[in-house]
Amino acid sequence: MFPPGFLGSRADILIDIVTLSFIVILPILIISWRMARSQKDYVNHRRIQLYLGISLAIVVSIFEYDLKMSGGIFEITKGSIYEGTALLNWTIYIHTFFSILTSIIWVFLIAISLFKFGNPPKPNKFSRTHRIFGRAGMICMIMAGITSPPLYYFGFVA
Repeated sequence: MFPPGFLGSRADILIDIVTLSFIVILPILIISWRMARSQKDYVNHRRIQLYLGISLAIVVSIFEYDLKMSGGIFEITKGSIYEGTALLNWTIYIHTFFSILTSIIWVFLIAISLFKFGNPPKPNKFSRTHRIFGRAGMICMIMAGITSPPLYYFGFVA
């Protein structure tokens, strides 16, 4: 559906962008975490999380539409030397698992946190729960980022 990508693989431009976006998202996520944890800058932590959440919701929605219109991930990875292998399939499943889990945690945590922390945000009884789910979401996002390059390579380069 989208034009060919710019990385020289079989992927379209959106898949190239989404794959490379982890290079930007993960450091921003860590910076945001440090703002809250070390600097106690809860206002900017919330602002960054909202911007990331909204940006990712838009990009992921477009990406999912692209996948649907292209016939799904298994259709667009046809032509790979790993097509139909357990290696590619499990890479897809693991990456998808962490991506979906990240989305679920992030959407609910942002929504609940906006309600629980008020404006301006400050620590309260919900803080401990927020930290637990925030860490879980960050770990899942890091795992989605770690599994993205192998998926890209096995599905679109090889």
